[in-house]
Amino acid sequence: MTVTDATQSPPRSRRWPRPVATQRALQVVLGLFWVLDGALQFQPYMFSHSFVSDVIVGSAARQPSVIASLITHIGHFISPDIAVWNTFFALVQVVIGAGLLFRRTVRPALAVSFVWVIGVWVFGEGLGMLFTGTATALTGAPGSVLLYGFIGLMAWPRREAGHSVGVASSAAGRGIGGATMALSVWAGYWSLAAVLFVLPDNRTQTSVSSAITGMAPGTPSWFAHFLTSFGDQFTSIGVESAWVLAIVSLIIGLGPVVARRPGPYLLAGGLLTIAMWVTAQGFIGGIFTGLGTDPNTGPLIILLALAMMPAVVPTGLRPPIGALWRRSPFVAVGGVAVIGAALALSATYPVAAQESSTSAMSGMTMPATSGSSTNAAGTTTSSCTAHQTGLKISGLDLSNSPVMIMSGHLGMDMNGADASAAAGLNTTKTNWHYTGPPLSQALATQLLAGGPNNPIDIHMAESGCAASVTASQQIKAVQYVQATTESAAQFANPLAALAAGYVAVSPANYPVVTYVNPTIVAANAAAKRALNPKDIDGLVYAKTPDGTEVLAAAMYILPSTVTKVPMPFGALVQWHERTNTCGTLTSTSSSPYDVTGVMPCASGTVQRATPYTTMVWQVPVAGGPLAIQPPDIQIVEAAVMAGGS
Repeated sequence: MTVTDATQSPPRSRRWPRPVATQRALQVVLGLFWVLDGALQFQPYMFSHSFVSDVIVGSAARQPSVIASLITHIGHFISPDIAVWNTFFALVQVVIGAGLLFRRTVRPALAVSFVWVIGVWVFGEGLGMLFTGTATALTGAPGSVLLYGFIGLMAWPRREAGHSVGVASSAAGRGIGGATMALSVWAGYWSLAAVLFVLPDNRTQTSVSSAITGMAPGTPSWFAHFLTSFGDQFTSIGVESAWVLAIVSLIIGLGPVVARRPGPYLLAGGLLTIAMWVTAQGFIGGIFTGLGTDPNTGPLIILLALAMMPAVVPTGLRPPIGALWRRSPFVAVGGVAVIGAALALSATYPVAAQESSTSAMSGMTMPATSGSSTNAAGTTTSSCTAHQTGLKISGLDLSNSPVMIMSGHLGMDMNGADASAAAGLNTTKTNWHYTGPPLSQALATQLLAGGPNNPIDIHMAESGCAASVTASQQIKAVQYVQATTESAAQFANPLAALAAGYVAVSPANYPVVTYVNPTIVAANAAAKRALNPKDIDGLVYAKTPDGTEVLAAAMYILPSTVTKVPMPFGALVQWHERTNTCGTLTSTSSSPYDVTGVMPCASGTVQRATPYTTMVWQVPVAGGPLAIQPPDIQIVEAAVMAGGS
């Protein structure tokens, strides 16, 4: 198939603005992108095993079994020597970029990049998550590295083809495939974007809002505030917004193919891309958080639009679709049919019951006895599936959380069948076992009595059957966990916390102690801010049998000034309060979190629930880093396994 927009009509004297006017300019800019990616790959996080588990193996979530198995095996293969492998990854990208900066090495550099693109797109980006049903162009699908490959084809140096006009005269139109390649990539990207926007997981009431607000954690406070405020504007219009984005994307994508002048559509595409890049792609991807490996797809689509600007638009130019129709009507009709069928299938596939605005987070009655798995009225097991297996999350069943079942010897084996499974970042272990030395009978008894954290002891801010967690929410939750962990690392022990202004707000003679920083709590409340890794409200420490105090969790407290429960990561991050705690008869503490013990309350104290909180666990509890509230005995056991004894 060849699409040409050549004509014998004289060219217009007016030229389009062309910042990327030549193919050489396109090669240099693409090379700088590769160098930037290589530099980002040298960040400390990329050398950690978390990079493998969260990014590489994490991209296997919700994939078809064959793809998931392939990605997982590759992740496990490189994990033991991640430092060596990551150095190799970074150097390859730097070499590709440097090669593009010199004329003599452009072709070898591009040849290497094509092979590298395939590997990274499959194993690093999980094929853009296109097979998960959750990918969206709003957050960067189908993946930036795939665009590196296509733009690389346009940057491949070829001999000048003489006089050319329209897109064929642009920088992008001079590479492999000419104008046909450039137009096909542009139309293909935006048509795919339209299809993805109306996938069931992406046309829910909160889909657009969650995509935007989920980028806030780990970013500078001013930018996080902007993302949160802007995302809140779409809280109840996610469905309508998805349809608008789909229609606009389709117009932008097909415009240069069916219209005589592509300029207006390229400009519109660039502006929409900037809007998505600044909001749902976090401006420069995850670079602010130290976890980003590239600036995301936004800059590449902008580069493509600039590179496709024609040098000259002649009078009487025929639309490319006309040339295609004359040469191959079957291809023209087939292309339109494929796009139409994909849109129809995506748009008509029903949204799951648990994702509707009326059923999401509908009220659920907490069970009166531990171990119960009875769903609330209106929520059936078919529409709300417990996900304690740590595999695909298809709903939030809070009746299964958070209670642990004893097995084996007291204090040695806490079975994680329930494992705070409502939130676990897909790391929930269904057969969690304590591998440290046995706890004493006295310590185990104390912990089981002081903090069983049964379902009747926990009250959720939001409960019921939640929407399925999207791939975007999973990725952003990983970034949130990593940013919180990095920020909390400075408080490895209570002395560091005390020096920073944290004070103990629960009994210090108990093995699990909570500290809160009143200044940070007040500042977060005044700013109506939550889940900011730079401003951690509280810290939880666990004392192991040898007396070592281990940082067990970073804690966020829901500000009293925030009336709407923030859930930027869907069901992965949950707010809960402990209802079985006691406090003084008249609270005089400046801290909103003030616990004197647990029920039955001692003389002079009364039952008083804690504020709503959410945790990022720093020790390997069975529910994963975002578990709700494991029993205290498991917190201590996890602290032992994390390095205490």
